[in-house]
Amino acid sequence: MHVISKEPFEEAAKQYPNDSLAIRALYRVVRETDFSSPAEMRTLIPSLDNFKYRNKWWVLDVGGNNLRVIAYINFVNKRFYVKHIATHADYDKLTRYYRENKE
Repeated sequence: MHVISKEPFEEAAKQYPNDSLAIRALYRVVRETDFSSPAEMRTLIPSLDNFKYRNKWWVLDVGGNNLRVIAYINFVNKRFYVKHIATHADYDKLTRYYRENKE
């Protein structure tokens, strides 16, 4: 897939050094694999789940479930754009924000 920017992965790897290997591994898997559907992506990333408050946004667990990646994923055009890489506490705040502030 085409990862729009590597920068969020690099920033998260610096911010969360205990999970930096998992963050970089996720980047490599996404960049090197052309997933054509969520079901296909789940074969390599079983934690993939729909982020129900935005269209085409998905959630992936990283680092043994320590972090969550919220990303816009377009499976038709093979695009992956990270919106947030956050702890579970921050993920809960983001979920609350997006639930209360519709598009």
